[in-house]
Amino acid sequence: MSRNERNLIILGALAIVLLIVGFYFLLLSPLLGRLEEADQQREAREAQLAQLEAQVAELEEVRSNSPEIERQLLELSKRIPTQPEIPTLTIQIEEIARASRVTQLSLIPGSPAPGGGDYTVQPITMSFEGTYEELQEFLGLTDDLARLVTVNDVTFEPSEEGTTTQPQIEQLLQVEINAEVYFQPAGVQAGAAPTAPETPTQETTDVP
Repeated sequence: MSRNERNLIILGALAIVLLIVGFYFLLLSPLLGRLEEADQQREAREAQLAQLEAQVAELEEVRSNSPEIERQLLELSKRIPTQPEIPTLTIQIEEIARASRVTQLSLIPGSPAPGGGDYTVQPITMSFEGTYEELQEFLGLTDDLARLVTVNDVTFEPSEEGTTTQPQIEQLLQVEINAEVYFQPAGVQAGAAPTAPETPTQETTDVP
């Protein structure tokens, strides 16, 4: 083997190593960090949900005695309503999509299931196209919603139309978010396991 051939092999191997390192730092590393953050947020949401349930149980006992308690119950009802309220949630998510400038938004509800207390879990799947920066803004606005939303999983991959040298910031991504919201059926006693309601019709909406 000549010296030139050896040099070409070495250069080829270095190029492969650089591509692997570039893929990790530009795509894989941000995704792993996002998933780890999502796990931490879910644990925080579960603790927050348990705290909200305890507050509801306490406030229900004396709600008729204080206008202030009525106001607090109203705020809690926005976070955990008595019905799935998917159409209202869809409108709110559409507003978030417009504010964060993502496109081709789709929101599909899954089958409700009893939660760990007297609430029901409503899974939702959201998908859209946007840059990494727009994805971060979308997640931040979702976190600020009055209704309690737990993001369980975020996956994304480069869209066929997106091309850039900085994919984690500028490249157009195809994003899918698995999340869940909660509702507490009216009349359920504190500490009792709720009965899962009928599965709602799937709703999909497109934001141009």
